[in-house]
Amino acid sequence: MRLCFGLIIAVTLVMTKQMILKTVTNSVLQLAITACFILASSSSLLAAEYQSLASIRMQTESFISNYPYESPYPPRFQISKLDSRLRLKVCPEALAVDFVRHDIALGNTAILVRCPIESGWKIHLPVRIDVFEDVIVTAKPLLKGQNIDTSAVTFQKHNIALLRNGYYVKNSRFDQLQARRNLKRGDVLTPKNLSPRLMVRSGQQVTLVLDYNGLQIKSTGTALKSATLGQVVKVRNSQSLRVVEGIVSGEALVRVSI
Repeated sequence: MRLCFGLIIAVTLVMTKQMILKTVTNSVLQLAITACFILASSSSLLAAEYQSLASIRMQTESFISNYPYESPYPPRFQISKLDSRLRLKVCPEALAVDFVRHDIALGNTAILVRCPIESGWKIHLPVRIDVFEDVIVTAKPLLKGQNIDTSAVTFQKHNIALLRNGYYVKNSRFDQLQARRNLKRGDVLTPKNLSPRLMVRSGQQVTLVLDYNGLQIKSTGTALKSATLGQVVKVRNSQSLRVVEGIVSGEALVRVSI
């Protein structure tokens, strides 16, 4: 098309400079314009035969932007550039767009775009998607074994695509968790650096609750090992000196069933 316009301009300049060749030049100009229209029509027909790459990209962007990420922030993403030599037949139906793998909806992943008809085409688009969330981090340094409470944590915006060890959000419970190792201020809390809180410690005096025929009998004993909520622990009864097994049901509380 640029060549056509250049030719028209060149012929027009000849007309202005050589009026004696006006008739011939007019004919050449008419031919040039006709040729350009023919080329333009051919290009339009060719474009109409193939799916617009811009439409593929726009629908992919729309899919990512509207994906139901559980985040108060819009996702940020980069879609790989489509090869301009790509020739895909125009799809008579709306394009189907989805993740290649639903379990990888952020970070480095891929989008499947396809024409949902029999023998329709499909392509994979590599994408990078970053999703941000207000996750829980330490508000102060924590020592190994220290219990987690509301005074020890705060919120901080992070790219969760980079948090491969997991993370905790606003509604997470910490009353039964403790630091698995020493943590610095600002460390993201994850299932890797936290562990269930010990409700019973070895050598600790605990309350034994015996359930018998609908009755509850309480006594005391010494825990023979440490345990978390729901774990089975052995306790030596302080009165009978017998060793019994029970389930940890609270802080220094062991429930025994007969």
